[in-house]
Amino acid sequence: MQLRLLSWKRKKELFPYLLVLPGVVAIALILVYPLIRGILSSFYLEEPLDLGNAKFVGLQHFRTLSSDKIFKLALKNSLIWTVSIVIVQYIIGLITALLLNQDFPGRFFFRSIILIPWVVPNIAAALTWRWIYADQFGILNHILTSTGLLSKGVSWLGSVQTAFISVITTAIWKGTPFVAVVLLAGLQSIPRELYEAAVVAGANIFQEFWYVTLPQLKGVSLVTIILTSIWTFNQFDLVWIMTKGGPASSTQVIPVYTYLNAFNFFKFNYAAAIGSVGVVILSILAVFTIKVSRAEELSD
Repeated sequence: MQLRLLSWKRKKELFPYLLVLPGVVAIALILVYPLIRGILSSFYLEEPLDLGNAKFVGLQHFRTLSSDKIFKLALKNSLIWTVSIVIVQYIIGLITALLLNQDFPGRFFFRSIILIPWVVPNIAAALTWRWIYADQFGILNHILTSTGLLSKGVSWLGSVQTAFISVITTAIWKGTPFVAVVLLAGLQSIPRELYEAAVVAGANIFQEFWYVTLPQLKGVSLVTIILTSIWTFNQFDLVWIMTKGGPASSTQVIPVYTYLNAFNFFKFNYAAAIGSVGVVILSILAVFTIKVSRAEELSD
């Protein structure tokens, strides 16, 4: 009887693991295996693709990357792309969340429509903004020339000086609603008693924001910044549809350069090396996030 009871308890303990097992297997097949296979591919020659017969070349592709000017430009652009978009999205999203957190007529309507840019598919957004930026028939040039701000239309996506900032602006427009909604949820979870105590202590609106709002949003802000950083660094479709990395590689980023090497130049293993660099960068970011989160938990 006792053996049966122990067997039943053991089965009961194993049951939750059996429930999550299919999901773990699916993730391993869809995410983990391709990731490991891609990293291993970066240590082999371009042909043949079968690692069982491929020639091991070690760090040869990575040494080539160190002298690849386009890769260096793509890496630089990716860092500028990620940092600038994440910072601006957070600032605008925080301001928007603070405004939508106020009690005013129609706030539920504005909370709904603010999500429109985020729910629009990336392909549709990229095609729409490419039309907006068009040099001859684009609505942006039409408005600027009609109001006298420009004497003639500008090739926003065809100029080295304006292409990158134009795509960055589109990405900011696309992702800011997500940041705003998440921060709004964080604002609504802050106890009102903290603001009441701050008022009693004689704090003004700016002191309330600095000493109450920002500290209470620390956890939500950290998660939001990390998620948007990963998504932004890996963003491919927006850049590809709008500029394909041009003109003159001015909008070249790591995901686009990886795609070009794999499917335009058929350098699959070299592309795997480029992707591996991106994995390393994101892994460093993930480790940093875990350390910061643990430090905050210990301080709390």
